[in-house]
Amino acid sequence: MNKTISILIMSLCCVMATENTFASPAQKKSVKELIKLSDLENLLHSSLDEMQPALDSKAESMLLKILGKERLTTNQEHLALVELSQLLKDTSSKMFMRPETLQAIEQIYTEILSEEEVQAYLKFLRTPEGKSINQKNLTISSNIFQYMNNLNQKTLNDPEQNLKLKEQLLSIIKPLIQDE
Repeated sequence: MNKTISILIMSLCCVMATENTFASPAQKKSVKELIKLSDLENLLHSSLDEMQPALDSKAESMLLKILGKERLTTNQEHLALVELSQLLKDTSSKMFMRPETLQAIEQIYTEILSEEEVQAYLKFLRTPEGKSINQKNLTISSNIFQYMNNLNQKTLNDPEQNLKLKEQLLSIIKPLIQDE
């Protein structure tokens, strides 16, 4: 009985290994079609809109650091914040659309997916459900990102968590300070 189970398990492992071995690498042409059909450029632009709160937060922290302040108080500072946030968005948009960025994205798809997986994904994206899910995935990912970002901010703003973090930080850098 145990011998039969062992043989069955080993056979299953061999079949799985063989299946992975025979998967052909994704072809550039198929990957380009996948990127086009998944509407990646529009998704990247939409993701920038979804990232706006994070860009605003980053712009504010940069501005506060430059000004040496804890909060913005004047209209001029708030206008500078809006301009800086827009600059970050424009810079990110340009970065997303550079040819080398798109080539890197193609390379990532090519390295991770097999040709069979690309073809299956293309088939899925050609369905109404696939198109709908593809569009909603951005919102799902963005909402998860925002939730995690908010959770991180709440954790860092929690006095108890902040104290624990400071204690842990001090324990990490204490040996460095003592050596000097």
